[in-house]
Amino acid sequence: MISSSLLAQSGNSTLGRGGSVYSSLGLGYPIENTSAAARGQGILDITAASFETSSLANPALWGHSFYTLATTGLTLDATELSNGIVTDRSTNLQNAYLHLVLPLKPGRLGASLALYPVTRASYKTVITSDFNASPSETVTYENEVETTGGLNKLEIGFGWKLSDNISIGYAPSLAFLSLQESENILFNTSGFDTHYQELNTTGVAFSQRFGVTATLDELFVDDDKFSIGATLNLPFTIKAKQNYISEKIVEGVFEEVDLSDQLENSEGDITLPFEAALGIGYAPSTFLNFSAEAQIQNWGDFEDELSTEDESYFKNRLKMGFGAEYRPHVRGMDSFFSRFKYSAGLSYDTGHLTIENEDISTLWINTGIGIPSRSPRVFSFIDFSVQYGFRGSTGINLYEERIWTMTMSVNLTELMFIRQKFR
Repeated sequence: MISSSLLAQSGNSTLGRGGSVYSSLGLGYPIENTSAAARGQGILDITAASFETSSLANPALWGHSFYTLATTGLTLDATELSNGIVTDRSTNLQNAYLHLVLPLKPGRLGASLALYPVTRASYKTVITSDFNASPSETVTYENEVETTGGLNKLEIGFGWKLSDNISIGYAPSLAFLSLQESENILFNTSGFDTHYQELNTTGVAFSQRFGVTATLDELFVDDDKFSIGATLNLPFTIKAKQNYISEKIVEGVFEEVDLSDQLENSEGDITLPFEAALGIGYAPSTFLNFSAEAQIQNWGDFEDELSTEDESYFKNRLKMGFGAEYRPHVRGMDSFFSRFKYSAGLSYDTGHLTIENEDISTLWINTGIGIPSRSPRVFSFIDFSVQYGFRGSTGINLYEERIWTMTMSVNLTELMFIRQKFR
């Protein structure tokens, strides 16, 4: 229902409202669950050359924590869409992930609790058209198509620092799917009834991921640090089911009608792919660090028994990022500019979709700034990042998106959660 509207719109239509047009395929667009500090560098935070903020990307890093850390935030996307003829704009404000790290044994064993999105669909289009009801009557109507929801995870995990150089981590989670696709047709003539239909897809599954990190201190010079990290997300299968409803006017009153028995498959398996990531980081001093990371996702193995027509669009995805972070606040806050930390980077995403033989890739330019707490005993941060991206193209039945993404994340330490002792 949604895919055909995406690739073959007719009449006078908006290109999209609320998010990426490509999020209407499959279970939505994959989400990068990184803090604003990592987004500013264009990386996933697999290596975490700096441990000033918590990282959700690699479970092994949780064993390094000395403080109780909590991270959350907001992301605002402003997207300009174009098909080469028409240009449209949309904005989308969404919550970031919630992440809490508890040091069960500070610096050795840490526990993590997180709630975060894996995919998110946020797309709406309105098509205005008309038809001849009779030789003397032309009826105008609006066809409003919307896709919302996605896949989320509730996760608990642990990180162990096995030695001064090696850490490992494990994070099992409950993945739950809630995806809504709706179509609403409104007529400008009283002789035609409003038509509304909604397809809901739900399901749950167990998933798990692993992480490992290794660090070397004073590799080339005093106070430098080299780190390497890797993660592995195992594929998992969701036992999903669909509910198809429609609203019709019966004797002047809207009534909901269950049409699920008309579906070809109301129950089926949805298989999410294998993922792996690798990163290296180098900090020549405590004030500066560089990171380079890459992630692969085998979306070519994605299977959806409930909507097999979308499977042909999916392909394996590779994302690469390189960035740097400068932290003058470590030396002190003697001047105005030394009170912040700064980041910048580039990232490239080959995308997980191929449409009309073209990869829906994205190039990102990233920058960020962090504001540390001025207390010498507290390491809380408020981080801001800005990303500018180019996605897709204006080929046949395709759309080019220019995206401004602004993210704010708040990183709080244990002083926000543990009552202070008075002496």
